[in-house]
Amino acid sequence: MRRREPAIPLMIRDILLSSEDTSPIDDGPRTHFITPTGAYVYRTVISGVLMEKDDIGTEESPLFRLRVADATGGLSFTVGRFNPGLLPTIEDLSIPSFVTVVGKISTFTSRRGEKVITLNPELIIPSERVERDTWHLIAVRDALARIWKLEGRALPGSWLEVPPPAEPRGGEEVSELADSIVRDTLMSIDRTRFLKEIEMIRAGERHTVNDEEDSLEQYEDEVIQLITELDKGSGARWDELTDLIEKRRLSRDTVEEVISNLLDKGLLYEPVLGYLKAV
Repeated sequence: MRRREPAIPLMIRDILLSSEDTSPIDDGPRTHFITPTGAYVYRTVISGVLMEKDDIGTEESPLFRLRVADATGGLSFTVGRFNPGLLPTIEDLSIPSFVTVVGKISTFTSRRGEKVITLNPELIIPSERVERDTWHLIAVRDALARIWKLEGRALPGSWLEVPPPAEPRGGEEVSELADSIVRDTLMSIDRTRFLKEIEMIRAGERHTVNDEEDSLEQYEDEVIQLITELDKGSGARWDELTDLIEKRRLSRDTVEEVISNLLDKGLLYEPVLGYLKAV
C-alpha cells in the first residue's frame, strides 16, 4: 500500500525550476521533483494571490484555468472533472484574492513541444494575507534548513529538522537562485506583523554564515539616497529603483541585500506593496 507523502510548503519559483526525478522508490513508480532549494517533493503547499480564473469548460464538462502568484513567480493549473469537489470553492473565489493550494506537482507537454510544470490540486482554501505570510515563512525557513544541511552547516538549535534534502542540479547557478527565492519571499512578508519571525530567520543566517553586514553597510547611504530621489510622496517604485540601479552600475543582488538590512533596521518601510520609503 502506498504511503501518503506529506505536502511540502514551497515558493512557486522553486517549483517552476525544479527537475524531474523518476528513480524507483519502495512503493512503486512515482515522479518526484528536486527543487533548487533541495526539496525532494511529490506533494506541495503553495499560498499566494489568485490572479486569473478563466472558465474554459461547458455546463456538461466544467473546467477552470487558474493562476496563483507569489513574490517569486506564478503557477497555472486547471480544475475540472477530475476534481469536482473543488468546483464550488472555485466558483466563489474572486480575483484577486488570497488562496492556499495543496496538490501534486506534475508536467504536461505544450503544443510547442515544451514541458510545462503544473499542479494537480487536491485542496483549495480561501485565505488571508496573514495565512499566506505564515506559509511563506515556513517555506523559507525549511528552504534555508535544506540548503545549510547540504552545505554541511549546523542548524540553529531552535529550528525544526527537515527531511533529508536532495542535491539540486546546477551547482553555483542553483545556489544563487535559491538565495534569490529566499530574499524575494522575505521582502514580500508583512514586517509589521511578522518582524520577530523574520528576525529569527535572519538570526539563523547569521548563525550559519559569515556576517557580511559590515561590507554591505558602505552602500546603505547610497541606497537611501536613491530611494529618496525617486520618492514623489508615496514612496519609490521598485521598477524605477531597478532602472536607476542599472544606470549607476550597482549590483542588483547587493542592493536587494542592503534594502533587506535597512528594512530590518527600521530605516526603510513599505507604505504599500511595491514601494519603498525612507524613515
